Amino acid sequence: MKTLGALIYFILLCMFLSFSCLLLAQGQNNSVLTVHVVQRGENLFRIALQYDLFANEVAKANGITDNDSIVVGQRLIIPLLQDLPDEPLRHTVLAGETIHSIATAYGKTANELLSLNGLAEDAEVYVGQRLVIVPGELEADPKPTSVQSVAEETSPSSPQPISAGATNQSRLILGDPDFAFFHTVEAGDTVFDIGMRFNLAVSDIAKENNLQDPTKIFIGQRLVIPGIEPPRLAHDLPDIVASFTIDPLILQEGRTGRFKVHTTVPVEVSGMFLGQELRIIANEDNTRHNVMVGIPMFTEQGVYPLQLNLVDQEATSVAIAANLQIIAGGYGYQTISINNSELLSPAVENEERALMVRATSPFTEEKYWNASLSLPAAATMNARFGTLRSYNGSAYDRYHHGVDFAGATGTPVLAAADGVVVLADALKIRGRTTIIDHGWGLYTAYAHQNSIQVSPGEQVTSGQIIGAIGSTGRSTGPHLHWEVWLNGVNVDPLQWVQQVFP
Repeated sequence: MKTLGALIYFILLCMFLSFSCLLLAQGQNNSVLTVHVVQRGENLFRIALQYDLFANEVAKANGITDNDSIVVGQRLIIPLLQDLPDEPLRHTVLAGETIHSIATAYGKTANELLSLNGLAEDAEVYVGQRLVIVPGELEADPKPTSVQSVAEETSPSSPQPISAGATNQSRLILGDPDFAFFHTVEAGDTVFDIGMRFNLAVSDIAKENNLQDPTKIFIGQRLVIPGIEPPRLAHDLPDIVASFTIDPLILQEGRTGRFKVHTTVPVEVSGMFLGQELRIIANEDNTRHNVMVGIPMFTEQGVYPLQLNLVDQEATSVAIAANLQIIAGGYGYQTISINNSELLSPAVENEERALMVRATSPFTEEKYWNASLSLPAAATMNARFGTLRSYNGSAYDRYHHGVDFAGATGTPVLAAADGVVVLADALKIRGRTTIIDHGWGLYTAYAHQNSIQVSPGEQVTSGQIIGAIGSTGRSTGPHLHWEVWLNGVNVDPLQWVQQVFP
């Protein structure tokens, strides 16, 4: 009886505490707390998206300083606010868009959009114009500006930045004439770190943003990054082009970009960028074309020409030419000590890199994945892609080709998406390595494994166990090293986890 009485007392106490917490939550600015249990394949970005929050908001609520450190099964507090006012929102007009199509996309009428922007019924929008969608205190009245002409060099086809020298060719701005590139401050950011990322001095960022004290910035603050230009078209889009999209507008070394062309008639598309022929992905009727490009690490910051050629069924050829800016990655620095100096030999590194490029360059027409990539291990991520590395006191002339997961030897390694195994072998630097072809030029690689449980030619599914974590090859301890390659170019895996391509 005493045990039963104690149990009843405990239940009543829990009910009282729960009710008290509920009243407390309701009394604090209408805030509501919920708990989310991390599932396999989730990251802070995806979780926040489910609750219409920013990743930094969830991180702050849970005291997380590294957004990539969450693990499967971890319980996260989700801070939800009720009755939030609408946030100010603007839309930048893209080629082929109209007042009607933009209004429809945002669930408004054309008249509502015209009224919000003070435009007449017969007003025409132009590429790069910013339209108010949801007004707010942060938005000033829109000031119509005309599309400006500029002069820049666009002819080089080699992967060299376009010179800023004088030229007599004019071209039209694709983006906003008053374009400003913003960086949103994340946990752990400093103005110095941000400056390193964009190759700028602290004083440059402080002056552009009127920062009296550069040490005082806050999470979520938007800082203008000076010296970055929007993409520029060499001429008006051809009549057969309904829309032409560049995403993101500013490309970054080590990351993936995409171009989309929508035409009113079937066409064949070819093109060049960074001195390489583009791999074109077309839909069944050849009116929508996607291109995914990886920006190689150590690409010099600058403006580069994109050239697309469209040929219709009557063999008529038209061109799209644009200048795109590539900025530095700003991935940081790391010093590492390796006992086996033979594996630091440039000859060994070059040989293995050539092997990786050969293995990840073939283009498979079939696409096996249908969403973003899943994480390849239920383990803590402890090293990011792109970090510049010094080995045994050398110069910072190498970079980290993937992301690392610190797991115990034998921890399962999971396929990040459906695909076909193209390599399962022991390499000198990466140790026991598996490479999976996911189609459309996308490959993932899993290195330093203790064991490999698949064979070349074998089809695998997302989440399937393909091996076990180990410490083979050039490794300082048990972990999984995970890489993503796109058309033979090594790119940031986390971008493919956080976004859906193409």
